[in-house]
Amino acid sequence: MNITNSPELSQTRYRIADLILEFNHPTHIALNHILGSFLDFQIDIVDEKANIVINISLEKAPVTNDMGILRTNESIAWGDRFRFYEKGNTFITTIVNDKGNETWYQYSNRNFEQSTIYVPESSSDEQGAVITWMSMMIFGQASLLHETIMIHASVVNHQGSGIAFLGKSGTGKSTHSRLWLTHIPHTVLLNDDNPAVRITAEGIFIYGTPWSGKTPCYKNERLPLKAFVRLQQAPTNTFNWQPGLKGFIAVLPSCTAIRWNKDLFAGMNTILEKIISEVPVGHLQCLPDAAAAQLCYSLVFSNE
Repeated sequence: MNITNSPELSQTRYRIADLILEFNHPTHIALNHILGSFLDFQIDIVDEKANIVINISLEKAPVTNDMGILRTNESIAWGDRFRFYEKGNTFITTIVNDKGNETWYQYSNRNFEQSTIYVPESSSDEQGAVITWMSMMIFGQASLLHETIMIHASVVNHQGSGIAFLGKSGTGKSTHSRLWLTHIPHTVLLNDDNPAVRITAEGIFIYGTPWSGKTPCYKNERLPLKAFVRLQQAPTNTFNWQPGLKGFIAVLPSCTAIRWNKDLFAGMNTILEKIISEVPVGHLQCLPDAAAAQLCYSLVFSNE
């Protein structure tokens, strides 16, 4: 898991959801250039211990004939170019480059706190996309050790409160957020794909991250989480609250965790139980219209 001992190394740090993500990388790999979505999160602090460390290496990956157990080869982002293996206490991610002649390798320890990304020689075209995606996957697992869950959601900021819209891909999360931006005054977008939710001493907060899907919205901000709302397309607009177990079941599919690490997966469930005990969950069956946004707004904020 150690990066090359080359003296030409740089360290770049980011604070995401109040966790420090540290990259150790060859100096000529300019992270500020290839990771443009991370710029608002960069920090200069060096005396705090990093929570998550990613080494970027130009050395050959320690590949053997035995890659371990193939856990999955399904990826929306990478299609059949992707593989995810478990070998002892190491998780190995591979992505074949776009030319099909070289492979990216990511080796992570059991809890993803330490990872090394091995960069293929002909990688300039995809460096930003692959490192951004791999770092998102790493952060999504390692953050579970800090009472933090990354979720697949579109989040709006209405007058300092965060509302997270959940649902299967294609349900209309981004569309519903845009309806709020258009029809609910004093509303702006926080993140459109992968925000983080964290339990803190001050309450439950939702954070913008460098990962926002196809919408460039990379805000280093946190908001008190007002509600989760799970969306479902329907011929009419209907809103119902989902208390207790129903709320847990509604939010669980949107949470990021790999089931092959039982400790992390169990930790995610524990974190989610705590969050659901404090944050209400709604179910909105809806059309993609202004009335749906207005109905949702009126019920989420009806107790104020």
